[in-house]
Amino acid sequence: MKSLMRFFISLVLLFTTQVAKSQHALLTLNEEYYHLVDRYAILSADSLNQCTSIKPFKRTNLVPLFLPTNRKTILNASPISRADGYNFDILEADNWDIIHTPNKHTFNSRKNIWNRFYHFKGSHFSVNEPDFKLIVNPALAFAASNDGWRNTRGLELRGNVGEKLGFYSFISENQIQFPDYLNDEIESLGVVRGTGFIKTFGDNGYDFFNAQGYITFKAADFIDVQFGHDKNFIGNGYRSLILSDIGKENLFLKFHTQVWRINYVNLFSELTDFEQGRTPKQRKKYSAFHYLNVNVIPGKLDVGVFENIVFARNDSNQQQGYEIGYLNPIIFYRAAEHSLNSTDNSIIGIDAKWNFAKGFSFYSQFLLDEFHKDELVNRTGSWVNKWAFQAGLKYLNVANINNLDLQIETNLVRPYVYTHLKTDQSWSHFGQPMAHPMGANFKEVLAIARYQPIPRLNIVAKYFNITHGADSTLVGNTTHFGGNILADYTNRPKEDGIKIGDGITQVTNLIDLTISYQLYMRTFLDVRMVMRDSKIKSTQQNAGTNLFIVGLRMNLSGQRFDY
Repeated sequence: MKSLMRFFISLVLLFTTQVAKSQHALLTLNEEYYHLVDRYAILSADSLNQCTSIKPFKRTNLVPLFLPTNRKTILNASPISRADGYNFDILEADNWDIIHTPNKHTFNSRKNIWNRFYHFKGSHFSVNEPDFKLIVNPALAFAASNDGWRNTRGLELRGNVGEKLGFYSFISENQIQFPDYLNDEIESLGVVRGTGFIKTFGDNGYDFFNAQGYITFKAADFIDVQFGHDKNFIGNGYRSLILSDIGKENLFLKFHTQVWRINYVNLFSELTDFEQGRTPKQRKKYSAFHYLNVNVIPGKLDVGVFENIVFARNDSNQQQGYEIGYLNPIIFYRAAEHSLNSTDNSIIGIDAKWNFAKGFSFYSQFLLDEFHKDELVNRTGSWVNKWAFQAGLKYLNVANINNLDLQIETNLVRPYVYTHLKTDQSWSHFGQPMAHPMGANFKEVLAIARYQPIPRLNIVAKYFNITHGADSTLVGNTTHFGGNILADYTNRPKEDGIKIGDGITQVTNLIDLTISYQLYMRTFLDVRMVMRDSKIKSTQQNAGTNLFIVGLRMNLSGQRFDY
């Protein structure tokens, strides 16, 4: 990783002499907030000038959304609904430091203490000076259910120093008792999804610590640099088959170039190859990721292409650390691989988004991990044809009902996608997939309905149907059917006729109904019901889980039970 650090420092020194505009922390990945931004981006035909497939979003790109003069134009409606007006006020108040009108009445809290505590809505502590801005908020979540509980305390801070440097940090301490079906997975993997090391707590509970943070630097008017320990997401769907935020955060260096209708991302990451056992093994591995997105038809059609290399240098005869050749920001990695004579894991693909009619958006992703043309054309079902496909549709203000939004999505991932002959070069981090939480060898259909009948009330209903093929184990001998991306593919049952769902076929149906009432800015009272049913086809073995959850949270998302 030293080479990556030297590369970052050199670029910072190079660009510090350049004239740059103000830089801020990015919009924190949060399902509720990102739905609002995505909603208004679609309704406004992307007049927000934001490439919505690259997340987290730049707050500065969202400024048109915060301006009251643009609201009717964005929604193409007059008057706008009470719920939309409330949402705009929340987003505006949450970004008072960017709009540069900090004394605006709508930002001010009625509980101002010394112009530091509760001075602005959504900012429990703030400093607002010309060359320094700081926002500090507590993060709390308490929940109880018939099969678990949650106790999370944390602190979030963000701000900027001068005009060029922004920063963000989040830490939390967690004690959680998960439902039984998640406990089984935790015992198997040795980790909790979205985090790293864990230790037991009380009866059937777990204790773990989370820490995320980064700095952002405006290298030039069109180049942003971000360095830190956090998550990224590529795509417009509920899931991503390219890069998702479902797993643990990781160390990375990101360059985001935005010029004309082009968005280009270079993402260089350090990952951990985690092998569960009596003594867990950890080894460093790395990835080099390029993503190019072009707004082909302004406000209507975006098309993106990406390439990714996952590599490790753990053999004694290999150079240790990051492969310098992959730091080239524009070269195609296939050419770099060839020059290095490497056997690294290469993944390529495309994605697209099309906004059409009024309030409709279609999106898709297609990924190739490996393929043989002859096998693909002849449709032999060869194991080497490793591809994944996503298609989805969003429909906003369904049947002219304000603030009723629907989303339907399907995901297909062939067996052995994201895997590699060398297990330390799979597309994973700390024992967790970097894309879809199910790994590979599955098909999924999901539907989400969101309704905001009054400003503070949100009702979200989710349905998931997942068919997954798991590995089989007989007397210690495991046959790898391509679902576990942490395993290599040497012990596979056959060469051809490979189908999605091969192995121990498990069908899961999950319904998640959440009713949230916003008591105060970013503070929610949740009542939630989760019903999960999972059946193994071959044995008709059935396992069901029903959860009833009541919780209170501040500046945090709800728990995810969506797999």
